Amino acid sequence: MSWKAMTPAEACDLMEFWESEPWPLTRDQAQQRAVEWFGWTVEVEKGVSYLMNTVSGFTVADVSTIGSRGDLSYIRLDVADTIREVSVESRRFLGDAFALMVREAETRWGTPSMRDFAGTSSATWDTASGARISFNHALKSLSARFETPQGVELDRRAGRR
Repeated sequence: MSWKAMTPAEACDLMEFWESEPWPLTRDQAQQRAVEWFGWTVEVEKGVSYLMNTVSGFTVADVSTIGSRGDLSYIRLDVADTIREVSVESRRFLGDAFALMVREAETRWGTPSMRDFAGTSSATWDTASGARISFNHALKSLSARFETPQGVELDRRAGRR
């Protein structure tokens, strides 16, 4: 079995793109930027638009874009195929891809805050703009999350970090 993953540079470049955007942005504005810059698509279902990373060809193409009061709070996407059946090989694949992404990110953003919780490992960096970047490794997936400065502030006010 073979799986696909973004290269570490590609995943970090993607996070740096979002870091460089002029926040705050609405969900629609962020989705439009993803379409223009990455060639992603927007699908509409029951009047709701969903951002899809159809370019990478991963098993899960949807990109979560969650906002609060008009401003986007975070963007979450898979940076590798989702594993259907866990095996020694799939665990090695995701673990190696995670380690390489963290290593690349360390050269750009310094030492991350590492967390392990309930079978998920995460590496997180707080950025100069007030945003937060994370790579998350679970048993069946590898994802990246960009929390906007507004999303980080909402978490802070709610007592979550």
